[in-house]
Amino acid sequence: MSTLNIVKAGSGFLLEYGDMRLALDTGVDGEVTLLSHSHSDHIQGVNRASNVIATEGTFDTWAARGGRSPRHKTIIEHGETLSQLGVDITSLNAGHVLGSSMYHIKFGDGLTLLYTGDFNNVNSIVHSAAQPVHADVLVTEATYGTPRWIFPERSVTHQKIIDVARAARDLGRIVLFHAYSLGKAQEAIALLQDSGFDVISGNRSIDNVCEVYVKHGVKIQHRSMDDLDKTNLLEEGGIIVSASTHHTLTKLQRVLHVRSRGDIENHVDSYSLSGWTLGRYSVKGFPLSAHTDFQGLLDFAKGVQPRLAYCFTSNASVLSRHLKEQGIQAVPLE
Repeated sequence: MSTLNIVKAGSGFLLEYGDMRLALDTGVDGEVTLLSHSHSDHIQGVNRASNVIATEGTFDTWAARGGRSPRHKTIIEHGETLSQLGVDITSLNAGHVLGSSMYHIKFGDGLTLLYTGDFNNVNSIVHSAAQPVHADVLVTEATYGTPRWIFPERSVTHQKIIDVARAARDLGRIVLFHAYSLGKAQEAIALLQDSGFDVISGNRSIDNVCEVYVKHGVKIQHRSMDDLDKTNLLEEGGIIVSASTHHTLTKLQRVLHVRSRGDIENHVDSYSLSGWTLGRYSVKGFPLSAHTDFQGLLDFAKGVQPRLAYCFTSNASVLSRHLKEQGIQAVPLE
């Protein structure tokens, strides 16, 4: 049996097994890349690849956020298997953002590997949960891979967001929820619209990504900041989902013809929608995350039942230690 080698390369990894070389979430000259999703921290140098394999949703969200389409690409949908470089590659739903994939790789000698990319093992309103599948080797993210990161039930977080929005609306306040333009913003908009709010997007990037979600069958309705001419937010309040608080406040000041930035800020209550708010008490917000929490990472790994796990991202060493305590041999990649 050949030796498996996984090394850090740019924003991802280079996987080597015998004569086979395969890039994961990065670009390596002349090599094929498996792209899990289109967040900026996973696409470094991807256009250098000889071929990029990803879902249509990933390519569409990449373009919606201003990405340049790769010269050579292959679309693979969830549940589909491609044979490339002498291995079978199966795309599986990662539950992170639209089109996000885990990749199950089966080598010619029967060895199997599961690469998670970023993933979430709980359902959100617009994404379904990732499910573990057996593999001999697991390569897993460890973003929230320490015991301090245990998220509350998603329904509890959703209700707190709704309660804040309702209270602010009753007071005529503007509420601004800060969320990533891809994934989190769409969940927030869907949650708020389903609760009867007229939601405004704070950035064109959110508008572009929402159009992709609608194309792929997700029901999202919101208004753009460009449609605010007849809306007096300073008197009636409003609900905004924004990927950039600073730029949204600047645009509000211009659209509403308010001379002082302070007059706008006095009418706005800002909240961050991020898992990191759970540990950063100075940041006002709610722990809505597109990633799996610590317990979820452990449970997912147990479901995969690997002989060996590789962990990546900043908490890789801690997660590796806890996986070993669960009887799974694990090593950090960074």
